[in-house]
Amino acid sequence: MKKLALATLITMGSLQAQAYEYPYLVFQNTEGSTIVMAVESLTITISDGKLIATNTDGTQNILLTDLSKMFFTQTADLSGISNAETENEAVEVFTTGGLSLGKFQDINTAKTSLKPGIYIMKGKSKTTKIAVK
Repeated sequence: MKKLALATLITMGSLQAQAYEYPYLVFQNTEGSTIVMAVESLTITISDGKLIATNTDGTQNILLTDLSKMFFTQTADLSGISNAETENEAVEVFTTGGLSLGKFQDINTAKTSLKPGIYIMKGKSKTTKIAVK
């Protein structure tokens, strides 16, 4: 049944029609993890129980039995966390696993105190993610 629904979606040209407003297609598996692919130059085929999605960035093979849903999105980042920096306000820093590393006077003080890595900073007005090099 999933094969038929996916084949119908593809043959109707829905992918190309949606690409103008939503440049990314998300594949979500039954465990909740996602793969985000740019729609530009995207081709999708179904073979041997797998959905094969290919674009200029590469190829993804997804078992149809593991595919829970597909949807278009306007952004490749599904985290819901802004990339804008929270400057000049106190921030609490967390690891990507959610462990609090403490509170800092501002983002610059936090950056100088952290080891290289990816962190989440929660300020009064925003939550941001940063990479410290």
